Amino acid sequence: MRQRIISAVILGVLLVAAVLRLPAVASTTVLSLLLAAAAWEWSGLLGAARLPQRLLFMAAVVAICVLLWIGSAQPAVLRVALWCAAGFWVLAALWVWNWPRAVNRPLAWIAGLVALPLAWLALARMRIDWHLGQYWVLYALCIVWAADSGAYFAGRAWGRRKLVPEVSPGKTWAGLWGGLATAALLGVLATPWLSRSMPALVLLTVVVAFFSVVGDLTESLFKRYAGVKDSGRLIPGHGGVLDRFDSLLAAAPLMMLGASFLGRLP
Repeated sequence: MRQRIISAVILGVLLVAAVLRLPAVASTTVLSLLLAAAAWEWSGLLGAARLPQRLLFMAAVVAICVLLWIGSAQPAVLRVALWCAAGFWVLAALWVWNWPRAVNRPLAWIAGLVALPLAWLALARMRIDWHLGQYWVLYALCIVWAADSGAYFAGRAWGRRKLVPEVSPGKTWAGLWGGLATAALLGVLATPWLSRSMPALVLLTVVVAFFSVVGDLTESLFKRYAGVKDSGRLIPGHGGVLDRFDSLLAAAPLMMLGASFLGRLP
C-alpha cells in the first residue's frame, strides 16, 4: 500500500505539471505517450503475443488517431466523433452489466481501436484548441481520481453487494455510489474555478464519473479474458499504464462532449 500511494502521488504530480505547465503541444505529447503505452498494453490483452501482431495494433491505433485529427479540424466531424464515443461507452456499460462473458478477440481489437483513439482525440483537441483547455483536461483527471478515491473508501466502509462480480470482484455498489457522491462534491467545489452553472457542472461531473467506472470495468473485462491481473508492470504498486488510465478512456471524450454544452468555453 505504501508503494502504491507513493507511486500515485509522484505520477499525479508529474501529470498535473505536464498538463498545466508545459506548452500545449508538449503537454499533448506527454498525454500521447501515455496513451501509446496504454495501447501497447492493450495489444497484450488481445492474445497478440507475437511482436508483429502487437505492432500491427499499434500502427492501426496511430493511423486512426491521424485520420481523426485531420477530420476533426471540421467542427461537425469532431461532434460526430464525440457522439460516437458516447454511444460506444453506453454500449460498453450495457455489455459489462448484461453480457460480461461475451468476449472474444475481434471484439477486444475493435474496442481498443475505438476507445484509445477517441480518448486521445478529446485530450489533444481540448489541450490544443481550447483557450485554457489545460484546466478541462485537468478536470477530467480530477473526476477520475475523485471517483476512484470515493469508491475505494466507500467500498471499504460499506461495500457488501458486488457491482459486477464476473468482471471485477472487488467493486461494490456502495463504492459506485461513494465515487459518484465524491464526484458531485467535486463539481460543487469546481464551479467557481470553471465559471459554470453549478447544477450543470455537477450533472456533467457525475455522468463523466459514472462512465469512468465503465472504462475501468471494460478494461477489467479484457484482463479477465486475457487471464491477467494487471495490464503491465510499469508503475510500481499499480501495474501498467492502462490500469491507471482506463477510466480516462471514457472520461475524456464525454468530458469534451459535455463541456461543449455548458456555454462559451473560457
